[in-house]
Amino acid sequence: MKHAIKIITLILTICLAATALFACAGKPADPEPAATEEKQEEIDPRFKDLVVRGNTVEISTREQLFALAEHMNNTDPEYDFHGFTIKLMNDIDLDPTLEGGKNWTPVYVSRYLYNAVFDGQGHKINGVTITPDDLDDVGFEDTVYGTGFFGQVNVSFTVKNVHFTNAKMEAVSKHCGGVIGSVEYGAGDIELDHVTVSGLVLNGGTGSENDLTGISIRVGGLVGANIQDSSVIIHDCVVEDSQITGFHNVSGLMGCANEGTYTVNNNKVRNVKLSYSASYATNENYKNPVYSRYFADPFYCVNSYWGEYHTDYDRENGNVYENLDSYDVRNDIHYSNEEGKDKDCTPNSEGYFPAVGGSPIRPRDERGY
Repeated sequence: MKHAIKIITLILTICLAATALFACAGKPADPEPAATEEKQEEIDPRFKDLVVRGNTVEISTREQLFALAEHMNNTDPEYDFHGFTIKLMNDIDLDPTLEGGKNWTPVYVSRYLYNAVFDGQGHKINGVTITPDDLDDVGFEDTVYGTGFFGQVNVSFTVKNVHFTNAKMEAVSKHCGGVIGSVEYGAGDIELDHVTVSGLVLNGGTGSENDLTGISIRVGGLVGANIQDSSVIIHDCVVEDSQITGFHNVSGLMGCANEGTYTVNNNKVRNVKLSYSASYATNENYKNPVYSRYFADPFYCVNSYWGEYHTDYDRENGNVYENLDSYDVRNDIHYSNEEGKDKDCTPNSEGYFPAVGGSPIRPRDERGY
């Protein structure tokens, strides 16, 4: 009898253990604790045609980009985005031949974008198309100028992490650039960081003998001109596979810079044709290739020296160029990769080097920078 009880007890123990085992096997594992998600700010309802969260404007569509430009150009007071970051959330195609497409009116960067950042987040803006009829910014002496994705920039502003592709721009007046047309007097600090321009066709006109109508001066792949008392910083940018044409101060990065108010580091200019026609000017000196060759430069022209030959200096700062063609239209001269620009660059009988606008072209070791 005792043995029977022990056997029954053992069988019950085994059954209970088996039941517990199967119960555990069928029981779902405890869920992992949910990750704490960062709470996204709600869309600000005040802006009907833009997505604004806190201090960020999110641009996802072509229509939103057009809306941003319209509000900035109209200086609508309720769209005050100073200190904001404007982020591209997608690639955007502005090709006017697409359904619903139209030409681009350059964005007027005023106090409503003071200290703002335009961050492409690595996205592309394709097909920007601008003609003289698309300009409405009036500058010095009531001249309409400032051709570029951003036209006139009057305040501190940053453009970064964006790729502009296949833009077509035509200009008949001062200052045009693939990204910024004109940095105005006393604008502040302007920075271009990791900006790429490719496939740009920028036509600032060349004029003809005794006829300089319909031309643009100060033309660059990134920036047209940096006016006095403003500082432009360009670093880690690329201009490639582009054609840039203008009267004088034609450059791969920045058409014209005021001395001492720019920093240009670690940029690339490649497969670019710079066409210029300064030798059509009435000044007889300009007609001489010895002088006119300085009106085009791989990186930038210095305003006070009107294109001083500084390429070696800038290459030491990490800037590089390749497959560059600087073409003097009137004299029909091509300077391939700058070869020949320093030919016969010798001082005259008084010890001065060739001069443009009364400023001497001096050897780099005499320039002090």
